[in-house]
Amino acid sequence: MIRNRSACLAWLAGTALASLATPAFAATAPGAAAPEATPDADIAPGQDIVVTATRKETRLQQTPVAVSVIGSEFRSEQNVVTSRDLAGQIPGLFTTPSGITPLTNTFFIRGIGNSDPIFDPTVGVYLDDVYLARAINGLADLTDVERVEVLRGPQGTLFGANSSGGAIRYVTRAPTDKLEESADVGYGSYNTFNTHAYVAGALVPGLLDASVAIAHDQHAGYSWNPSQNDYVNNQNTTSGRVKLVFTPSSRLKATVTADGTIDHSQAAQYDATTWNATNPALSGLGAITAGTLYSPTQLAAYQPNVSYAGRYPVNYSHIGGVTVRLDETLDDHLSLHAITALRAFNQAPVNYNNDGQNFLPYDAAHPTPVEVSDNYITYRQHQFSQELQVQGNYKLVDFTGGFYYLFENFSSNRIGYVTGLPTSNTALPTAPFDQIGDTRSFNYSAYLQGNLHLTDALTLTAGGRYISEHREFTFNGVNDDLGGNPIDPTLYPQVLTGGAIPTLGVNILGSQINFNNAAVLNAKTWHAFTPKAGVSYQAAPTFFVFADYARGFDAGGFNNRALNIQTALPYNPENVDTYEGGIKTDWLDHRLRINLTGFYNDYKNLQTTVAVFSPISGTYVSTRGNAPSAHTDGFELETSGQPTRNLALVFNTTYLKTRYDNYASPAEGTVPAYNYDGNQFAGEPKWQYFGSVTWTIPVSTGGTIKLGASGSYFTSYFSDSLNSPQYQIAAHGVANAFVAFETEDRRWTFTLTGRNLANAFYFTSLTAIGAAVKAGPYAGTTLLEGAQNPPRTLFLKAAYSF
Repeated sequence: MIRNRSACLAWLAGTALASLATPAFAATAPGAAAPEATPDADIAPGQDIVVTATRKETRLQQTPVAVSVIGSEFRSEQNVVTSRDLAGQIPGLFTTPSGITPLTNTFFIRGIGNSDPIFDPTVGVYLDDVYLARAINGLADLTDVERVEVLRGPQGTLFGANSSGGAIRYVTRAPTDKLEESADVGYGSYNTFNTHAYVAGALVPGLLDASVAIAHDQHAGYSWNPSQNDYVNNQNTTSGRVKLVFTPSSRLKATVTADGTIDHSQAAQYDATTWNATNPALSGLGAITAGTLYSPTQLAAYQPNVSYAGRYPVNYSHIGGVTVRLDETLDDHLSLHAITALRAFNQAPVNYNNDGQNFLPYDAAHPTPVEVSDNYITYRQHQFSQELQVQGNYKLVDFTGGFYYLFENFSSNRIGYVTGLPTSNTALPTAPFDQIGDTRSFNYSAYLQGNLHLTDALTLTAGGRYISEHREFTFNGVNDDLGGNPIDPTLYPQVLTGGAIPTLGVNILGSQINFNNAAVLNAKTWHAFTPKAGVSYQAAPTFFVFADYARGFDAGGFNNRALNIQTALPYNPENVDTYEGGIKTDWLDHRLRINLTGFYNDYKNLQTTVAVFSPISGTYVSTRGNAPSAHTDGFELETSGQPTRNLALVFNTTYLKTRYDNYASPAEGTVPAYNYDGNQFAGEPKWQYFGSVTWTIPVSTGGTIKLGASGSYFTSYFSDSLNSPQYQIAAHGVANAFVAFETEDRRWTFTLTGRNLANAFYFTSLTAIGAAVKAGPYAGTTLLEGAQNPPRTLFLKAAYSF
């Protein structure tokens, strides 16, 4: 764990100065053959890394994009099973180590991201060049992933809409005629059991190759729940992928891939703490108050990783897809590519309690136990995409261009239940409200990006993408009883005006009566052009410099979380203009690598919650809309070195400054005034550090031993845009380590991995549940809830490869 920022910077400065004092580039003359590429991000003398960040193969150190690569060897040693395990290890990337389900992954790059998976992501996720349109449609396991590429900054020209923050690309292994076999099995803390297998080879040598990958990952719950007398937050996922590669000639290749995942893990359950406005020093230390807070109930003293959620967490999620890719080489300069994909997922249902407390009586007059906050959700989605691409490679010019089409249908049925605070013993709980939405999206795009090589060292890059996004939105708001059953307004006329229904024990809010948006604006089309321009210069064989400008575009949409007809409104696209420059350098015969990138992001129409005028009601409402402007800036430093053949070092640093420039509104009718100007973005630490050391020890009797340790550290950040102290997440770090033994023939590897060795717990975000207690011994106390990181785990794995 890295605890001293000054020490870290001193170490970094010393390393950089030592490098600059020995400006001896690798002995590779201009025009000489490049070092042999390796898919892993582990540096070794004379090796380079090949990436496809520009939709074609290029060397990492000669690619004018800020991109980081995580290879298979690193993932194996660190027991990286899902993309969540990469949290804190990649510069500029921030993701929480937990989520509602293992398939739901939200990513932030350089302060740009979307924490709500129901809306479009602003960091695009791609599986072998196929866009995954929702953060819910994630990737559960990385078994046959050859490498993970993290592209920072807008990727709208080559990768399309909703990649304004960057892109995460999972590149899976392709089978060849060569027989490949690998498998591993492991067991660890909390009854963790993981097993993975991969086999690839020729079905018809020279013509048809195939691969099969399967994975199963499970662990028992690692959070104790006294309300259920059991552990919660478990995992139970099974996935597989089949790939066929048909090569009828040297110029034509067809690849068919099918994959699927079953996720029956529990939905997440949140932990609770307290905040006392009168005496902040007592926050989180005394007894936790819970229930409706009408008559606070003492549960127990705060304990880390303990949830009191009363509802058993349910999750039945499934994802899958089929992709057909055709690659044809027309001649030595031109090639054609066609990528056709059909994907779908469903969560049917996901039921989770997000208040972190047990069922408790609403008040003295209504003793039936209720929940403060609960969600019962069904999500269904399917998408079809078609991309036609041409690539040209000539002496002076190379280019990539094409056409892209995406259709997506996303349906959500979300029953949200919040009781509210009783004002008297005659008040009834607020009725659950069912948000039923369906969004149909049609994306049509055309793009072209090219490089003009003015000299062997100097290259100009220019390109752009034209995007037309059309969306159709249908929405129903339905009142339910406490059992989640729709209330028939013909039986209870008061539903039409709002009011109490004593026979059902609920109260209908006047602003939340049954409605649909059939008679209001429910279809809209947006157009955008996302340009890119840059220059790169190979100053020396191992010294590469680049600078560029790019625009990102996050599509507009409709409010899928509308609480009434007045807020079922469209919101506009979000745009970001990014200016960045960087250097990529190798020193000491490729034994030391130092890459540095600086950036500035200028936001327009930031998608968030704002006060807008509703043409439906003729009043101002609080809904999803657009804040006029904001910006982020900072730098990312990646260093890795191999001072000896047996010692490898990595140290990464990210500095990120975020600010709202124009995010304010005076009081508008019933909408209170707000002013976030000058505040930091929620969920974004200013500093991130990651360091690792790996030592390889040859064994005299044969084989090798590897010892490794790594640590990540985040400075504090806020969970809300108001930057309230009660929602501030303290600075925290995590330390990991491993020891591995590899046999002399390199076929068997045995690895013991420890994660979060200090058993440190921290909230990843905090949200208030209910209002502060007004009087009595708990006066000023507010109950807060949020997810916490996994505890310390040990895992022993045996792996075989051939």
